[in-house]
Amino acid sequence: MSDTKTEALPTPAETTELFPYDLIRACARSDGGRDALVDLADGSGTSLSYTALIDRVDALAGRLRAHGAGPQSPVAVLLDRSTDTIVAMLAVQAAGCVYCPLDVSAPDARIAAIVDRLGARIAIADEPNAARLPAGTEAVRPDALGVVDHGSAPAAGAARPPSPDDLAYVLFTSGSTGVPKGVAMTRRGLSRLIHWQIASGEPGLRTLQFTATSFDVTFQEVLSTLATGGCLVVASEDVRRDPTALLDTIVARRIQRLFLPYVALQLLAVTAGRRAVMPHTLKHVVTAGERLIVTPAIRELFTAVPGCRLDNHYGPTEAHLVTSLTLPADREQWPSVPSIGAPVDGVGCRVLDDRLEAVPEGEIGELYVAGSGLAREYLNDPARTAERFVADPFAGRPGERLYRTGDLVRASADGTYEFIGRADGQLKVRGFRVEPAEVENALLSHPRVDAAAVGLREVSDGVSVLVAYLQTDGPVSQREITDHVRGLLPAYMVPSRCVGVAAMPRTSTGKIDARALAEVELPDAQAAETARDEPGRSPAEIITAIWTRVLGHDDFADDDDFFDVGGDSLLATWVVAELGQALGRPVELSVLLEYSTVEELADALGSVGPAAADQPSRSSQIVTLRPGPSGRSVYLVHPLGGELICYRDLSRASRAPVRYLGIGWAGEPPRFGSTLAEIARIHVEQLRTIQPDGPYLLAGWSFGGVLAYEMAQQLVGAGQAVDFLGLLDANPVIDPITGLPMAKTPFLGVLDEVVARLDDPAVTDADLAALTSGETWLQLMGAPIRAGASSTYLRHVLETARTCMSAAMRYSPEPYTGPVSVYQASASGTDRRALLAAEMRQLCTGPFTVTEVPGDHWGVIRADHVTQTATELDAALERVGASGSATHGS
Repeated sequence: MSDTKTEALPTPAETTELFPYDLIRACARSDGGRDALVDLADGSGTSLSYTALIDRVDALAGRLRAHGAGPQSPVAVLLDRSTDTIVAMLAVQAAGCVYCPLDVSAPDARIAAIVDRLGARIAIADEPNAARLPAGTEAVRPDALGVVDHGSAPAAGAARPPSPDDLAYVLFTSGSTGVPKGVAMTRRGLSRLIHWQIASGEPGLRTLQFTATSFDVTFQEVLSTLATGGCLVVASEDVRRDPTALLDTIVARRIQRLFLPYVALQLLAVTAGRRAVMPHTLKHVVTAGERLIVTPAIRELFTAVPGCRLDNHYGPTEAHLVTSLTLPADREQWPSVPSIGAPVDGVGCRVLDDRLEAVPEGEIGELYVAGSGLAREYLNDPARTAERFVADPFAGRPGERLYRTGDLVRASADGTYEFIGRADGQLKVRGFRVEPAEVENALLSHPRVDAAAVGLREVSDGVSVLVAYLQTDGPVSQREITDHVRGLLPAYMVPSRCVGVAAMPRTSTGKIDARALAEVELPDAQAAETARDEPGRSPAEIITAIWTRVLGHDDFADDDDFFDVGGDSLLATWVVAELGQALGRPVELSVLLEYSTVEELADALGSVGPAAADQPSRSSQIVTLRPGPSGRSVYLVHPLGGELICYRDLSRASRAPVRYLGIGWAGEPPRFGSTLAEIARIHVEQLRTIQPDGPYLLAGWSFGGVLAYEMAQQLVGAGQAVDFLGLLDANPVIDPITGLPMAKTPFLGVLDEVVARLDDPAVTDADLAALTSGETWLQLMGAPIRAGASSTYLRHVLETARTCMSAAMRYSPEPYTGPVSVYQASASGTDRRALLAAEMRQLCTGPFTVTEVPGDHWGVIRADHVTQTATELDAALERVGASGSATHGS
């Protein structure tokens, strides 16, 4: 059966058809006024006629030639979705060059590596994306703005017309060694595909341009539409990601044809069923990239649109389209898992064993592909090319090749193939090929991950997602893992769920037991989210539901620390606001410092009744930020608002053998008009209650550093030793944020205005958010006021900040004789750092050091730069520990 197919393959001389772009040009000549493109990506919905499209394509092709591009020249394309993307694809083809689309969502390092592997010296990119290209790459803008037009005449040496054996494109797919593979396809192979697609379906259909440009199905979608006079509607990213928006677009734009990965089709069908909105204009849907499962939702969708045809396509990037199956008109005859169909024109299929011998019909073997649609090679990778593209022992002509797909199939008597799975474990995610090894390599580059495996798991409605199974050195939050991997891989390769395992299960041969991993229970995020809306919930249920929504996952247990499973200071603010709304009473942010697990927080909140708000509390409060040796404690003093949440990342990032304690302001705000010395005295009294005698280790960020400076003065004045005083971007004379003398800073006026408007009933959450989104507020407080925050809690914090700011503006610091370590934010600039250091040197008569740490005023204590700040702080504390106290000798 498969032998006959191979013998019927056309010879190279028989492939004399026009290249797809020539067909598009012919459409422009016959009916140039017809709409070729409609751009929804920029929200405008503007259209471009065939004549205008060809004009733009030819102009851009001319500019490419003028820059020296021609046959076999790789042209990288780095553009967001728009008509420009389509114009660029066609222009590269028209110029006879090699089209190399880059994924704009990929990290810059990956983009640079791919451009380098391509050897591309020319790229088509708009201004924002051009800056992401590596040095030495000449960027040509798709709209010609800002580019000198050298004319459309080809440059010298680039006039040779392209041949069918020249490369048409290079697409990069995930590599099993952790390095992307560049699949290089010839013009002959691309022409074969498009001519088959044109012959296979109704011409001129209005088609949604849905697929990613780095996905090979895009060529079918774009070229077969424009080559037959159809209209291509370019979808926005929001439409691609939101099944509701996708459905609305199909209906509103009268879309007739779709190319969708299975998961997108499934979500579209579910959405259509739930909303009872059917896309009746659809005539043809093609799904490819993942195994098709005919779920009830998909069957109901096509039953409701009886005139719509569904095709199941199969083909690896190395051979593009290999087989096709058109499902029958009677939806009741559709199997739950359809076959992948029969080979398309110009393709031969063989099912072979590991000795390249044919397996009997009905037996499972590996699928090998032959024909004119095979890629030429993996670009600049002859070893991998030789491994996957092997000599065809069944060919009638020398030099013919087979592509080893790595897919296991079973041949049927009717000439179709049943897809069984991957021979090497390669995965398909949203239509993209993913080598587990590449994702695992990224996961394993995290310093806390000891072992990693990835797999696909069904989570709901027949939708499968990429799951990472991690064996780690201690708890690591999903958010931390996700942020790490996002910096290394494209978005589609980032696992949607992370599951911790005590130890990787293994088979008797020592390999990871994938079957055992597939049985690991996944947390049910949907159930936790649903629980939010149920009445009569316990505090633990309320907290769990809120954490799930705020963190974006439910991968935590009742005894997990909020800050260990992805929480940070901003998310903590959100949590307490949500808790306050859910419980109907204010919840202070500081509660998350002392009670940071679901169990602890539920007990604390459960014991707090309405009467508790009237109970007096100490104005100075010491809180454990990180446990450590009881005899060696570092006290971190609160910034303006009295809260300590800003020190969470710093205390956790530190590796010094110390205990971190926070000195915060609790209860009613300090009296407005209090001096800095008065506020510091209250904290010193509380500090000496906990630790009556020194030596003391003090530090503070921003206003907290100024307050720590005065506390150190008072302690030394009382005859106590202060072995360490660390000022983290803090200065009692000059404001580090503005560079102004403290008395001339604008911050008190901003605080006054916000406090004055808190109780105005006409002021909405949106008004407060707008009022606190300006640069001055963000410099001072770090984030705008979030909707739903308790007005009582806000008043306490802002009144405390207002009093502290006023005290700082009136503070006249005295010289200090003890050791001082100053840490300056690098973003302040050289001149400001020099000014700040000079002012401190005049005040500090004892040992004095200045250390630059990366980031701006807030960045030095936040996750992006806090590790370096903690490292410098640790080094200083180690020096103090080694030298001992100057006063007490040990």
